[in-house]
Amino acid sequence: MLRRASEAAIATGDPRQLSSFPLVPYSNRIGFATFDWDGRTVELQPNLPPEPHAIHGVGWKQPWQVTSNSQNSCTLRLDHQANAHWPWSFTATQTFALADEGLTISLRARNLADEAAPMAFGHHPYFDQDGASLTFNAALVYMPDADLLPAFAIRPNDQFEFVQGGRVEGRDVDHCYSGWDQKARVAWDKRRYSLDIDSDMTCAVVYIPKDGEAFCFEPVPHINNALNRIDHPPAMQTLQPGESFSATIRMRALRSS
Repeated sequence: MLRRASEAAIATGDPRQLSSFPLVPYSNRIGFATFDWDGRTVELQPNLPPEPHAIHGVGWKQPWQVTSNSQNSCTLRLDHQANAHWPWSFTATQTFALADEGLTISLRARNLADEAAPMAFGHHPYFDQDGASLTFNAALVYMPDADLLPAFAIRPNDQFEFVQGGRVEGRDVDHCYSGWDQKARVAWDKRRYSLDIDSDMTCAVVYIPKDGEAFCFEPVPHINNALNRIDHPPAMQTLQPGESFSATIRMRALRSS
């Protein structure tokens, strides 16, 4: 049901050409790779030149270790040591469990630093654009500025509104939604099955490149650039030393009517 990863993408390890990749310890962008934390300024090393921002966290570009696997499940683990890309150590796991009706992705991250630190964990699935429609409801959509950072929020309308279901092809969307009601559906004209998505996370990023072959519907726990927009809930969660963040994404295949 997800966009199929090519052999070349698997061989090169390019996460943007795979079926999905992890967003840990934050989602989307941290504006100009800088934010204030606990009375000090934190400067990160940008990780997608020439973009000036830090983007998608650190987990999407680091190797994960398989800690357990079976015929229908697999758990991957990442142990991050504090560095220029993220100054707090943490450990994270993602478990993929496949059943007859669909896929469950369980995400968990634990703060290993000796101080409180921001922490989040989402995922970045890709779906084929050809003949696709997307249905979901959210309270707000954030309109980005020229730097692709959220500037202000509006009620979803026009090309940004999907409450009644809308075709994906031809749209040009790269926006974050908050107040998502935690369920969505992707359907295709020429496929026997549609896909229901639900999650305990209340934000979502929708990325539909115009004339692209794939699009993204990403369940995430906070808005884009959340560490610099603490006035716009939901805020990025703060974990005390030893505390954990967890979230779940479920994707269920349904026979199309």
